[in-house]
Amino acid sequence: MIVRRAVVGRARGDAARGIYQPDSYIVASQGPEPSFDPVQNLAHASVGSRLQDPTIAELEEDIRRDEDELAHHPSPQLLVTFLIVLLLLEAVGAIYVMKTIGLPNPERIIFGSALAVCVFFTAWLASRTTNRLLSIGAIAALGVLVAALSVIRVDDNAAEGSSKAVGLATAVIMTAVTVGPALMAEHILRLLAPALPLMRRVRRLRRRIKRATSSRSSATHFVTRLAKRRADWQQEAARRRAIYDVAYRAARAQLGGEEPLGETALQLVPRFPPQPSDQPDHH
Repeated sequence: MIVRRAVVGRARGDAARGIYQPDSYIVASQGPEPSFDPVQNLAHASVGSRLQDPTIAELEEDIRRDEDELAHHPSPQLLVTFLIVLLLLEAVGAIYVMKTIGLPNPERIIFGSALAVCVFFTAWLASRTTNRLLSIGAIAALGVLVAALSVIRVDDNAAEGSSKAVGLATAVIMTAVTVGPALMAEHILRLLAPALPLMRRVRRLRRRIKRATSSRSSATHFVTRLAKRRADWQQEAARRRAIYDVAYRAARAQLGGEEPLGETALQLVPRFPPQPSDQPDHH
């Protein structure tokens, strides 16, 4: 109601002065029409560049290429799961070795876990060498260590009158449960090594795509809000122009002794020049 009174008052005043300036009044009261101008507005230029960011398509193509290459390798997830199982088995075997040697709890768990980690670390170092015999030799060195521990236990059993055959069998079992999982882990680590760089690259590319997509979404949201503001501005401008025209023509008719024009004779559409669409073409 207040806006209507102001528009009517302005129209009557313009009619009394003999001027007709609805466009100037609308801009003065509402402000300029919102528009998307990437040429004159640096902020809009930044939004436009994010909307048409070509790096997203390039990153997606890189991910597809890396995933196709990953398909030629054994499943990294399956290999990692198998490694975890082998690590648990290695820990159990190392704890069994410490128990057989005669260590009580919690020392057997602590030293057994340390031995398992040492064995797996040796297997990891061995998997990174190009010489297969050297890697197997490194793991065999751990087997010699376990065998030495077993010999000590065999001597203890012999001193206590136990069967030496049982002691030797125990030594063989302890060596097998310690070295066996490590040999398997070394082979799996060799299978996993070529796929790990591809997995890291795919994760890095996905993070970059997520950031770029989020930036493009925020730019799209900005343009959508700007388009809504422009539509609201045009609707309000059309309403004010219609009120202005009716009041102006009525006032001119009264001042000039003319009959006011009928409503059907008024041009109620906004007289602002059409502008191109706010959102750039994504195709």
